[in-house]
Amino acid sequence: MAVIHPLTSNLNLQINTQFTHLKSETLTRTRLNFRPLIARSCLNHSNVVLFDAAKHTVDTYLQSGMVVGLGSGLASSMAIEYLGQKLRVGLLKGIVGIPTSDRIASEAEKAGIPLQLYQDSTQIDFAFNDADIMEEGSLNVVIGRQRPQGEESIIEEKKILDVTENLVIMVKEKQYKTAVEGSIPVLVNSVSWMDTAEEIDDLFVGDAEVWRRPSMGHADPTGGNFPLVTTDGHNILDVIFTTPIPNLAEVANLLNSIDGVACHGIITKTPCTAVIATESGLRIIETSNMRSV
Repeated sequence: MAVIHPLTSNLNLQINTQFTHLKSETLTRTRLNFRPLIARSCLNHSNVVLFDAAKHTVDTYLQSGMVVGLGSGLASSMAIEYLGQKLRVGLLKGIVGIPTSDRIASEAEKAGIPLQLYQDSTQIDFAFNDADIMEEGSLNVVIGRQRPQGEESIIEEKKILDVTENLVIMVKEKQYKTAVEGSIPVLVNSVSWMDTAEEIDDLFVGDAEVWRRPSMGHADPTGGNFPLVTTDGHNILDVIFTTPIPNLAEVANLLNSIDGVACHGIITKTPCTAVIATESGLRIIETSNMRSV
């Protein structure tokens, strides 16, 4: 079921939504004397709607005492900063954050969020994350496209998102697609990457190209002279689909069947809630009873 939420503020926040006055526009909270939250004047027009998605996620789904998976991406960074503001003024208490990467851990520390490293026994009450693209209906998503830093491994990110009891994915409207297109990142062992690439290529022959991601310079099928190696010791293969992908879950199952694949960027997770930022408001979609991949 989809619900459209107007772009309004809770917690007695007064927002001037006239974009002609963006230079002086800030978020302020009445009755409490503390520094402004996130100034909308520092956001371009397309990111204003993402901020509303981030704020809605924190205001609606987070409760005191939760263990929260802190996701990666622009909306997630906004949510982390906003969560830190709420903790500082006492509107939320006892939150513990589980960062999905070292960069996110640094952002959370600056925001004042207490952190804990993920362990296999960690119980995570709630998590939020961005996605590069979301499949309409299923809410299956792709993460990890075009990340140049090898230290941001999608392995840790997927572990945290897979074990959380409740997951929110934040995307812009243009990222919510009936027919998913583009690339899917696949992590493979760097020693035997070519054998794995050939096996993937055989799976999707005629529908996709397989390129090893470079750490710098121009991309080519072999990754150039400086292929990207993650901190886990993996190369990243970008499986670039030349035709729309009919079913992300089926692609995930095929990739999971290949021995040389350590991880891939497809996530299917239930329960899952999509917070979709549109020009007219927030579209909220919930799904359940689906198997995690």
